[in-house]
Amino acid sequence: MRIRKALGSAGALLGSVAAALALGAPSAQADTVSPGSAGPLRFVSFNMCGSGSPCTPEKGYTDGAKYAAVVDQTSGSGWNADQIFLQEVCRYQYDELAAQLKPKGFQGLYTTTVQLGTSSGLCAGGADGTKGDYGMALFVKGTVSDSAVLDLTVGGESEPIKAPCLKSYTQGRSNWACSVHLYWNDAALRDAEARKLAQQAAVWQGQGSPVVLGGDFNGKPDTAMAASFYGSGAGGNGTFVEADETDKDYFTSACLTAGASHCRSGETTFGDSRRKLDYLFLSGAHFKDVKGDVLPNFTGASDHDMIRAAAGWADCGPAGATDSLFRRDASGALYRYAGRTGGLAAPCKVGVGWGSMGKVAQDGDTLVAVDGSGTLWRYPADPSTGSYSGSTRVQAGTGWQANDVLLAPGDFDGDGKADLIGRDTAGVLWLYPGDGAHGYGARKQIGTGWQMFDALVAPGDFDGDGKADLIGRDTAGVLWFYKGNGAGYYAPRTQIGTGWQVYSALVAPGDINGDGKADLIGRDASNNLWLYKGNGAAYYAPRVQIGYGYPDGELLF
Repeated sequence: MRIRKALGSAGALLGSVAAALALGAPSAQADTVSPGSAGPLRFVSFNMCGSGSPCTPEKGYTDGAKYAAVVDQTSGSGWNADQIFLQEVCRYQYDELAAQLKPKGFQGLYTTTVQLGTSSGLCAGGADGTKGDYGMALFVKGTVSDSAVLDLTVGGESEPIKAPCLKSYTQGRSNWACSVHLYWNDAALRDAEARKLAQQAAVWQGQGSPVVLGGDFNGKPDTAMAASFYGSGAGGNGTFVEADETDKDYFTSACLTAGASHCRSGETTFGDSRRKLDYLFLSGAHFKDVKGDVLPNFTGASDHDMIRAAAGWADCGPAGATDSLFRRDASGALYRYAGRTGGLAAPCKVGVGWGSMGKVAQDGDTLVAVDGSGTLWRYPADPSTGSYSGSTRVQAGTGWQANDVLLAPGDFDGDGKADLIGRDTAGVLWLYPGDGAHGYGARKQIGTGWQMFDALVAPGDFDGDGKADLIGRDTAGVLWFYKGNGAGYYAPRTQIGTGWQVYSALVAPGDINGDGKADLIGRDASNNLWLYKGNGAAYYAPRVQIGYGYPDGELLF
């Protein structure tokens, strides 16, 4: 909101805000949406209030407080935001934030709405009396594939109404995001701008792209402006879910009386009169479990409160019938790529903090991992979300630091219980019989000389005889098949391929394409993924590319 052109009397409102600040007026309180319980996709919107009137240093506002408020939301141990929507930003403030956020993986886009050198008092000026550029900004974490600056001006506004937008890969999925600041001084103009924005968002959604709109919309939830975005479930005619529309603590009396599950309401975000002007809208067809909160006002940062939202992708949840590929990124986040005919589905984030795990393997829907101290852990999937966290894990052993390879072959010894296989640094292969619960019996030596392999995988039944097998790649790139005998051992090896040294990672995720046969996946030096469809007879079809952009060094399993 621009207080110098506020709704109603600007002077009176400015005075009341100043008084509220001086008296320490109560600020919004965050609800139950916390980093530990929120969905995997994280968004933040914040009107920074520039650095001039009304948020001047003389009134206690500082750039340092603004920067800290924003950067703190990117902490990996905190909110860990994926996208940050900023309004009323001075160009120099954007430049400073860009420098601080770049090492965290963010890319930004800024657009000016008030040019350098005008008489505007929105941003601090230089010694020559000129004033700094003022405008809008957006930061996204992930690869940017497209950008746009939407001109939402309809005529009659005192300055251009622009929305910087970026199309980027958020947790591996492409989506459009726009930072929004609609006109503050005329409801009819604001309504027209909202319709213009909603029309462009509909185009992107029609192309299959998720859309997130965050910002200061300068209107209350029950206005015509907001109706362009809220979905029918909340009484609007749009296609979005707003972060706070399910928070019953802030429902209107009409919504409570009607027993509604969605309401055009929410925590207030602005001024001593406590109005909700700031929103995070997420396209309803692409996101689920959308929740939001408003943080307590950051002293010295802005006259607006920060709003946050968390959500999940609409198609993510417990694993389906097909097997999956898992990836751990450089930050320790865990992603599941469900198999489908012809390749892999879009990723679902299913865990954080996995960077401490040295070795990880799939054992059905459970993950088995060894941490830095050599402790073995079993992580059953959360039955409702499909995620993996410390809340479900069970310790299954110690001393596993002696092994440099961990395999989960399934039932390798024929007793109906899932086993593990480890290779120690001397090349000795060990079988750890499963006890059918969460532990493993005393290990049994089942081979020597396995140090010749720079990659080992346990594909399950690769030859169609119902018994678990092993596959190894030697340092010359030759691929070898070890036919399991169903009693804890295997037949002499058989060569099944050459030239496999081109892959920096070799994975046996199970049946990826749903044909009932175990497959192989390789990652090449260009970070592309290749699928080798198993034929159920210890061989495979010619490779097919199923992905790109899987960085070398990231764990695949």
